[in-house]
Amino acid sequence: MVNMKLGYLLIFAFFTVLGIYACVKSSTSKKAQLSLESITKVVNGNDTTGQDVDSMTALFKFTNSGGSLGNGTFVSIRTRINQLTLPQGDTVGADTLYSTIPDFGGVSKGEFKYVLDAQGYLSQNSTANDTFVFKFYAMTPYSIASYTVTSPPLVITKP
Repeated sequence: MVNMKLGYLLIFAFFTVLGIYACVKSSTSKKAQLSLESITKVVNGNDTTGQDVDSMTALFKFTNSGGSLGNGTFVSIRTRINQLTLPQGDTVGADTLYSTIPDFGGVSKGEFKYVLDAQGYLSQNSTANDTFVFKFYAMTPYSIASYTVTSPPLVITKP
């Protein structure tokens, strides 16, 4: 009788572990992989001539086994890491930007560029250099988020 109960317990434990493994494997296979391949590290915040680098350009690669990133959301979160505080009256605006991901036609691999102009979002009113770190992630239309990618520090130069 004891061996029979132990046998049922082992069978129950086996199927429980198998069920948990299947759920974990299923949820991670739908999770998009996002990698930052390159990013502009120094941006001229006062360039109006277009001669210098006046925008932050990031190149991302993605892998998505289900092809479900299309029509999802790309999220960019800015964190200001300057040691000096902003001058009075200077605002940094919204730190989180949301962009709609185009429908890639269900492809499971690809790359895309993300560009932020220096004038406006990156360039503050102050005359001091600004330094930011960005975090990026993508979400499927079903709210499954990729892992977060963190950029190296990005410097916005001022005269």
